[in-house]
Amino acid sequence: MIEIAIATEDALSEAVLETLVQHSGRPVQIAARLRRQGFGYLKSRMASFHQMAQWRPVLVLTDLDQAHCAPLLLRDWLRQPPAPNLLLRVAVREIEAWLLADGEAFATFMGIDPGKVPTQPERLPDPKQRLLSLVRQSRQRDVKRDLLPAPGSRTVQGLGYNEQLIRFVRDH
Repeated sequence: MIEIAIATEDALSEAVLETLVQHSGRPVQIAARLRRQGFGYLKSRMASFHQMAQWRPVLVLTDLDQAHCAPLLLRDWLRQPPAPNLLLRVAVREIEAWLLADGEAFATFMGIDPGKVPTQPERLPDPKQRLLSLVRQSRQRDVKRDLLPAPGSRTVQGLGYNEQLIRFVRDH
C-alpha cells in the first residue's frame, strides 16, 4: 500500500482528489490531508510539500483561477525543480469545471436537461458561476436551497454548497 499526502484549497477539491485516488486502481492510502481555505496556503507551503515529497508522494491540487496559464502558475509556485514524488495539478479554471465535465451525471444530479451543461467547461471564464446558473434551473428543491445563496445574501454560494457537491463527487 502506497501512503500519500494530499493538499487542497478546500473540502470540495479534497473530495475530488479522494475520489480520483479511490478510482485510480492503485493500492493507495491517503495518510495526510493538508487543507486550508484558498490557494495562498498551498503556495506558501510548497517548500514544505517539496520536503515531504522526499519520503512520501504528495499530490497538490489548486485552481488556476485568474492566472494566465497552468505552466506559468507552476513556474511561479515551484522555485526549484519538483521532487519526483511532488505532483502539482491545476484545475483549469477551477474545480467546478471538472464537475461540469461529467455533463450527463451532473445533469442527472441537478435534474436539468443534459444539453444545457457546457461540453468544454475548462474554456469557461467562471465555471462556478455557470454551475450556479445551471442550479437555478434545477427541479431539485433541496439542491437549489443548498447550493444557491439565500435571497438578500451577499455570499456567492449557499451554505450547503460544498456538502451537496461533495455528495455528487462521491456518489455520482
